[in-house]
Amino acid sequence: MFRFTGFRDGHCHPLFSARESNGPDIGGLSTLAEVQAQLADYLVANPACEWLDCGSFTPDLVPMGGLHRSLLDTISTTVPIVVHAADHHSIWVNSAALRAAGLLANMPSIANATIEVDSAGVPTGIIREWDAMKLVYAHQPAPSLESDIAAILRAQERLLAGGIVAVQEAWIDQGMPESYLECAARGELKIRVNLAPRIDVADWPANLNFAKATRSSVRNLGNELLTCNTVKIFIDGVIGSCTALFHAPYQDGSKASAIWQQDDLNALALAADNAGFQLHFHAIGDAAVDQAISAIDFLDQTNGFVDRRPVIAHGEAVSPEAITRARQLGIVFCQQPAWATDGASLDQARDVIGVDAAQRMYPIASLMAGGVTVSFGSDWPVSPPEPLLGLQTAVTRMAPGSSLKPLNQYEAISASQALVAYSLNAAFQLGQELVAGQDWVVLDTDVTACAPEEIHRARVLEVGVAGRLVWQAE
Repeated sequence: MFRFTGFRDGHCHPLFSARESNGPDIGGLSTLAEVQAQLADYLVANPACEWLDCGSFTPDLVPMGGLHRSLLDTISTTVPIVVHAADHHSIWVNSAALRAAGLLANMPSIANATIEVDSAGVPTGIIREWDAMKLVYAHQPAPSLESDIAAILRAQERLLAGGIVAVQEAWIDQGMPESYLECAARGELKIRVNLAPRIDVADWPANLNFAKATRSSVRNLGNELLTCNTVKIFIDGVIGSCTALFHAPYQDGSKASAIWQQDDLNALALAADNAGFQLHFHAIGDAAVDQAISAIDFLDQTNGFVDRRPVIAHGEAVSPEAITRARQLGIVFCQQPAWATDGASLDQARDVIGVDAAQRMYPIASLMAGGVTVSFGSDWPVSPPEPLLGLQTAVTRMAPGSSLKPLNQYEAISASQALVAYSLNAAFQLGQELVAGQDWVVLDTDVTACAPEEIHRARVLEVGVAGRLVWQAE
């Protein structure tokens, strides 16, 4: 048996993931016909369903541009259907969902987001990025407190089964803290959860006030497992939607629009820092990473250097100069090692940013060699939350069982380094290094000594949190 301090996920979305799992699971399906059949079967089995929300489809489901609302209209023209893309920065919807959102009658122009239209100006059913997607979500029936508590408990069970003792809940909006608070108040929370309220560029002062109020509610509850010490800021989108912010143009000559102007981002960063929040940036392109680093540098210049532990999540493209600056500023890079493989997502990246740029993605070894603290996370539901999968891909740069070549194998790290990133470094990111010794996981295999391709086969036997055994394998 192999016992250590326990896995921590530095960036995931348990509540969103479990909400999505209420609908049909299409994640393992590879053809359009299979997806359509699964959705149709679900509606037959659930005739009272008023809104179908599920995920997720991969970029290789159909040829580029082949998805259309009509393909979902064959399943239902009355029940709104919303299907998430695997990156969760796009949705594919039917006409009923577009009609519910008023998008068949009125097409707003939205910065940093896209509602795709055909040659006649009619929406195709593909909607990219949050500011456009939320126009549909606004009409989705709100989950009840009890359904969200049940969702958290489902998510928690899966996380514990994966050996996870703590998570960074990386996106909290209004209506979400209550379920975590109630779950903790009932004594049903078994893992450590740090909430990160999301800060929107359009109304960041109000969002920051929401973060402060959420933190006060969490502190007043006084449960050691639940904290709210962080705020989440999106700097860019994703590569697949061509909304990730790069210095170089995309292959078609376009460039993504910046979500934040640097002065505005600096102002938000300063206000959040003055309020005592850790900054957690979503930044994928190299220009987005640089913008986040500049905001952190501004804080150091203004408030002085302190142990802030600012986080840049994802960092799929990072320049050598940015690595040096990140080390100097004490930035933690939270990487998603399960993404560092060849396959459909990387094929999509090659198409839009070029082969050379795509081959340099996920620079885990380079960050570590540059002296940067690297933590690991899954970004669940974008990828499965099980850390053993991430551990193996960090070492092999291949998906388990894949026949494809490793992705830029020079960025591979050792199993020991990967284990530290998923445990001690993630604890450092979360400010939990002082309590890490109270948490543990027991595996049936020493993952630092077994064959790399066998890491994902290790079995979690037990999990302890805050000095208490909370999960055991059957």
